[in-house]
Amino acid sequence: MKAGGLARRYAKALADVATDQQLLEAVGRDLHAIIETMKSTREVSAFFASPAIPLTDKRRVMQTIADGVGVKPLTAKFLNLILEKRRLSYLGEIAIAYEELTDERMGRGKATVTSAVALSEPIIRGLQERLRVATGKEIYLETQVDPAIVGGLIAQIGSTIYDGSVRTQLKKAREHLLKSEYR
Repeated sequence: MKAGGLARRYAKALADVATDQQLLEAVGRDLHAIIETMKSTREVSAFFASPAIPLTDKRRVMQTIADGVGVKPLTAKFLNLILEKRRLSYLGEIAIAYEELTDERMGRGKATVTSAVALSEPIIRGLQERLRVATGKEIYLETQVDPAIVGGLIAQIGSTIYDGSVRTQLKKAREHLLKSEYR
């Protein structure tokens, strides 16, 4: 999922400064920690979304959350900036865009692999190696289990999908048989 233009601009500005300060990955971890903390309590999201609450109160609560999570000063300044610009609702998209930029700058890629059953460590390592060779990037995997694919794997890297699932192979075989039946 690609983040929107606004989120990408904020993420790029943050990534540029974080790169200069050699905090690229640390700031990414900070963003995810803040998002998880804010997600854990529905009241926090409602608090920040409310236009009735003064900005000073929102800043104070954000600082408390940032201190509790232990974010870097750069991350805390960024959170204050998006709070003041009323862009806090875009924080999730900004974090996604930031992760994409970090991956680009670090020469790595994220692959989402879906299988019918949970994959063992040796299979995961083998997949990472094959995808590294195919893409020329270091690959980290996010695995998902979907019994509906019957067997095989579906790997997605960015917008490229490698579908080796039994479900897709059966669908193609069915289509081929139906096509040849009507000739």
